[in-house]
Amino acid sequence: MKIKLNNKLITDSTNEYQKGELFLLTTQNKKYFSNQDYITPKELLKDSKTQFIGITGTNGKTTTAFLIGYILDKLGYSVGIQGTEGFYLNGKKLEQKTLTTPPIITTIDRVYKYKPQFFIMEVSSHAIVQNRIDGMNFSLKIFTNLSQDHLDYHKNMQEYKKAKELFFKDDSLKIINKKYDLNINKNNAYFYPLDKVFSTKLKGDFNQENFQAAILGVSKLLNKNIDEIAKIAKEFSGIAGRMEEVVPKVIIDFAHTPDGMQKVLTSIKNEKIVVFGAGGDRDKSKRKLMGEIADKYAKYIILTNDNPRCEDEIKIINDIKEGIKETPYEVILDRKEAIKKALNLQKDEYVLLLGKGDEKYIQKCNEKIPFNEKEIVKQLTLY
Repeated sequence: MKIKLNNKLITDSTNEYQKGELFLLTTQNKKYFSNQDYITPKELLKDSKTQFIGITGTNGKTTTAFLIGYILDKLGYSVGIQGTEGFYLNGKKLEQKTLTTPPIITTIDRVYKYKPQFFIMEVSSHAIVQNRIDGMNFSLKIFTNLSQDHLDYHKNMQEYKKAKELFFKDDSLKIINKKYDLNINKNNAYFYPLDKVFSTKLKGDFNQENFQAAILGVSKLLNKNIDEIAKIAKEFSGIAGRMEEVVPKVIIDFAHTPDGMQKVLTSIKNEKIVVFGAGGDRDKSKRKLMGEIADKYAKYIILTNDNPRCEDEIKIINDIKEGIKETPYEVILDRKEAIKKALNLQKDEYVLLLGKGDEKYIQKCNEKIPFNEKEIVKQLTLY
């Protein structure tokens, strides 16, 4: 990738570098560096007036990021949000998703292109280990939670936990979920959940925690009363694909981990028909656990495709089935047909469609097949 700053072309690729340009020297590419004229991310960012807010955790990053963005926007600031959903500026989507935390050159390009006063980032465990946040000074860091995910990369929960902890070793302002025992630098750290329960339009007990993380973070960052921040935040109604009730008693959510599924399923007290699958070419050990969670909380289960990528679809389903012992289930690989069957079965139950959220595709090997779950539900229910 190449960007242009101050009339100078900058690239992070030795293959793209040409004489007269600057090479962006990072932790990731330094082994390829020879004798190019270079600059570091820290040098590029030193004159930026943008303040960075970084959010990490297995679940809740996106909701917390957008809630903080909503609050800051209402307070009159310009706010960029970068993460799972792409890049937004004051609520308007300007760029599509790449990685949850893209390479640092992409972040720098967005900082200078849009010049937000605050830049809110979802920071993945991969990005922390690979140092895709190289040279960035954060005004606020938030930890939401920790549960099994990405063990295809981190190998075990201990290594995954260490990756998250790395983000909190400095003296920056930190908002930490106190339910988790983290080995971090506790200077300038504040902990939640708080004793008080705040009013919010967000559904689910887990979203009360996301809500508290956001309002506590903004309160400490701006030195404002938390109750004043909470009054602003309570009007935030959520984001597409996160506990979104598309039509009455039909909810879509991005939940794709055992913990994420449990949080969603336990937040709905009614009987539930649950439709879900699991991503291919990713952590296989969580699939049985996802099956166990559905087995525990669902009245009926329909197993279907998520993003199988290049992995055999039936193998993914069979891995999930290992966790289902008592609840009746069936397999319908075609996700649209699976949704249709769930809606046909529905009487007074809730239908929960998990894993896709607001994604607009199903990925099979290297092909992204258009798939808009929200629109499909509306078509099938004639809303």
